[in-house]
Amino acid sequence: MVTGAVRTGFVVGSPDGRTRSIWLTQLVLAASVLITALLVMVLQPSLFGRAGFLVGTVLVVLFTLATISLPWSRLPAAAVLAIPFADAVAIGLLSSGTELRLGYLWGFPVMWVAMHFGARALAAMLAMIGLILLVDTALTSTSSLGPLRVFIVLLSLTFIGITAHLALRRTRSLRRLLRRQAGRLTATFTRRAHQERRTLEILNGLDTAIARISTEGEVLAVNDAYSRLYGLDAMDPTLPARSVEYTGLRGMPIPSGERPFARASRGETFTDASVWLFTAEGEWRALSVSAKRLQARGDEGSSILLVVHDVTALTYAQRERERFTAMASHELKHPLTVMIGNAELALELDELTPRTRERFEAIIRASERMLTMTESLASTTRRGFSGRDEVDDIDLRQILYESVASFRPTATAGGVQIEVLADEPLLITADGFRLRQVVDNIVSNAIKYTPRDGRVRIAGVVDRDAVTLTVTDTGIGIAADDLPRILTPYFRTAEAQQTSGGTGLGLGISNDIVRAHGGTLSVESQAGEGTTVSVRLPRATDHDTGATGRDDGGPA
Repeated sequence: MVTGAVRTGFVVGSPDGRTRSIWLTQLVLAASVLITALLVMVLQPSLFGRAGFLVGTVLVVLFTLATISLPWSRLPAAAVLAIPFADAVAIGLLSSGTELRLGYLWGFPVMWVAMHFGARALAAMLAMIGLILLVDTALTSTSSLGPLRVFIVLLSLTFIGITAHLALRRTRSLRRLLRRQAGRLTATFTRRAHQERRTLEILNGLDTAIARISTEGEVLAVNDAYSRLYGLDAMDPTLPARSVEYTGLRGMPIPSGERPFARASRGETFTDASVWLFTAEGEWRALSVSAKRLQARGDEGSSILLVVHDVTALTYAQRERERFTAMASHELKHPLTVMIGNAELALELDELTPRTRERFEAIIRASERMLTMTESLASTTRRGFSGRDEVDDIDLRQILYESVASFRPTATAGGVQIEVLADEPLLITADGFRLRQVVDNIVSNAIKYTPRDGRVRIAGVVDRDAVTLTVTDTGIGIAADDLPRILTPYFRTAEAQQTSGGTGLGLGISNDIVRAHGGTLSVESQAGEGTTVSVRLPRATDHDTGATGRDDGGPA
């Protein structure tokens, strides 16, 4: 039973916690008395002829009814004491003048008072019970053991009361301690959450791209700079990046197993690994990537911190400086050569005075030293940066296998099956990085818009003077009204907007790249049944017929 400040607003049928506690305590006593009365009625009904037993039973029942009917939430806390003291009197009447030892029932009011009131109330309760026992012994007992019975009962009830009182005090102390500890834990949790938010704000405010990766290759956290740079989905950064890493500017894509992310996932650590990134916005970015191991702490295992610096401006400035140095070295060679040549011709004249000859020789020696320095500077200068597209004879299968390998984990996670059919070399003359952009976009769209248990089929064939790549999926498809606009920049169907994020630029950019290579891109689709995208490119006409078979990067 809970006691304390008076509560207002008693509502019938919706008792508060204090009222429920009072009810429960009194109902337990009433149930014990009624069960005893039933047993007496069956085994020794003559006891009901005793006025004390009958009156005591009736009083307990009446007190219980009063307990249930009184609005305890409106009464002072001390008013509750009337119930256990009245119960003690009723129990005294029950046990008076009988051979049944019903004094154990006093344990209920004694524990009630001991658990919810102070030592004075407990002492008053024990004193009253002692008085009842003495009066009963004096009136009904003829045995010399009567005083001993009073002493034993009082001693037992005292032990019960003290034990209950101390147990409740310990419980209350423990509850207060737990409440304080819970408050401290809550404050600590709030402070840590605040620190984490501040740390995240700081990381997201940095221009440096940062990613934390588990040793199993799982993305644990990325900051905004990393998401923007690699074109990650803000809702799910575990999806493949839309930006592609290359070995060099307009070079070939880095094999999936050799990319910085894959190396870090294997537990490798490295510093200032240089890569070129072709972003989803069509920009080239020079990156310096470092991987550092983070030690395990608490329940978290060890992880790898991937730090990516965008050094594009520095790289371009370096290349411009190198180009200027090369140009300056080249331009200095001519006047120095002219100076040396003319000085040597002048030395062949007979009328030169010794002093003049000495001066010409000094000019030659100084010019030769300067020419040597210029040639040395030119030899250590790398070729300047060129923005011209570079094309090579390539096997389109290599790009296809690399693209499929990069998207296969996403397809597996989404329950999409990928089938690749490209048995013969698909030789074309093209810009490798641009064609990888086309293949990545078409394959990623097929996987993205195909529901679970769907299938994506990729076929590459050679038809006379052309190479055709066909990607067919069993996805959501495109409505007939939307199909004519599907290659329009920024256009996305309503179904695509509901299925996944995007900008609507991918197919339009892919179409421009294919057309720049002299090819065609076509789309056939039916809503709810799937889509087929076909890319047709001119076949390489001048190549070794035995070149390029399937490489290590092909799909498993």
